[in-house]
Amino acid sequence: MARLVRMRNQFSLFQSPLDLAHGYWKQVVKKGDIVVDATCGNGHDTLLLANLVGSAGSIIACDVQSQAVQSTTEYLSANLQKSDTPKIEFALGCHSRFPEQINLGSVRLVVYNLGYLPRGDKALITKTETTLKSLSHAMEIVMPGGVISISCYPGHEGGDKEEQAIISFAESLSKEVWSCCYHRWLNRKNSPTLILLQKGLLA
Repeated sequence: MARLVRMRNQFSLFQSPLDLAHGYWKQVVKKGDIVVDATCGNGHDTLLLANLVGSAGSIIACDVQSQAVQSTTEYLSANLQKSDTPKIEFALGCHSRFPEQINLGSVRLVVYNLGYLPRGDKALITKTETTLKSLSHAMEIVMPGGVISISCYPGHEGGDKEEQAIISFAESLSKEVWSCCYHRWLNRKNSPTLILLQKGLLA
């Protein structure tokens, strides 16, 4: 935490891919939207999404670890204003499958924060194969103009393979339907990165 404070004092614009991601989410998400947190972790992203969609919105928060779902539930309970609480549905399971009740083309934003659960078991990480399956499904549920936001962590074992597979996946998408970009630090080796996929309004 002390290091992050120093970084914020030194570089006010952004210090992590999540800073960049959050800025994009705030531009895209509107009150009343449906959003999906595909890897809810400890709930920090879920809280921001809840504040963005407001009481009229809906969040589907997914994670394969029961510890993550419990941590997110507790974090939201402690930090979310009751008057602005959206409908929140938790889905315990692999992100390669979303709850079947999500209608195609109904979701404004799907968020991935890949890697392992902070302060959790570092041996339990997201896998390339299931992440790619999840992205294929996310493309179907995202509405025209909607976004898929993916924070990658190439510094941990397997993270570089996962990131490269996602980049290759994004590069293969039609430029007529998808706008894809990749953010990374040029002077920080193995730093986290951000990949954004936006579906065209006429898709």
